[in-house]
Amino acid sequence: MKPLINLGIWLLSGLFFLTGVSWAALPQLGQIKCGNYSLKAVSNHIPWGYRSAQKYWDSMQRIELEVGNTERFKDLPKLGMKNPYTGYIVLGDQDQKFGFIVDIYGEEKRLYIDRDGDGSFAGESYSLLLNEWYGGYSWLSSHAYWVLGPEPVRLSVPYQKAGGTVVQPIEISVLGYIFKPGFLGKEKPFLLVEVRTWFLAEIIEDGMGKLVGLVDQNHNGRYNDYQDLLFVDYNNNGFFENNEAIRRKNGVKLKMGRKKVSFDWGAYPEQLQVEEEKR
Repeated sequence: MKPLINLGIWLLSGLFFLTGVSWAALPQLGQIKCGNYSLKAVSNHIPWGYRSAQKYWDSMQRIELEVGNTERFKDLPKLGMKNPYTGYIVLGDQDQKFGFIVDIYGEEKRLYIDRDGDGSFAGESYSLLLNEWYGGYSWLSSHAYWVLGPEPVRLSVPYQKAGGTVVQPIEISVLGYIFKPGFLGKEKPFLLVEVRTWFLAEIIEDGMGKLVGLVDQNHNGRYNDYQDLLFVDYNNNGFFENNEAIRRKNGVKLKMGRKKVSFDWGAYPEQLQVEEEKR
């Protein structure tokens, strides 16, 4: 049997322009080989899995920006603002904090992130935030900005594991709303964080490979929350479609003929456990 993992990653590397998840009853699986399946981390455009665009916006980690308060960080970079915007991104099953600074340096909007969460910005390079303003007023757009980080940022996130803590890489993308000092806007500045890393496995159904994917639907760096999704490529077309997503809730159980199989995984899912449900 030819492995499907590499093929699946290639097919799934494009954008998933789906309108949302259909929560109708899913078709039955064939005979699934139970056991533990290795999961491969993938960091590109994630399977969509949202009911609407508003659900997507609401799902992201939203961080209201503080003005100044840089004294809580060490080894600050050279800044253009006396009081830049600051905050923390929180990820993983240990709620690791990653400090960040949004600085307006001349015409540039710079994002610094403490990528290992040690409280220091020594050696941390910045990412440029691009203007993505969609307002209709020129006087406003010269003071307030929708900004987008076009390049993903890789963070080192600790996870609890038997015998200790393991640090794993997680990629994120950011966008947000900022404005120049002195601008009197009604909205408070904020940053939105999207977790880009998801996981892919190939399970065996009727002796053939079938792709499944795991997605951190609420963008907190934990993959086994109630809201998170398991995708099953039921029609074997190499894409995860809107009727192939199952919310984790308290556990995923799917029909396999007259039997059921359960799927389980951890906060950072290195393995997918597939077991037959006993009556």
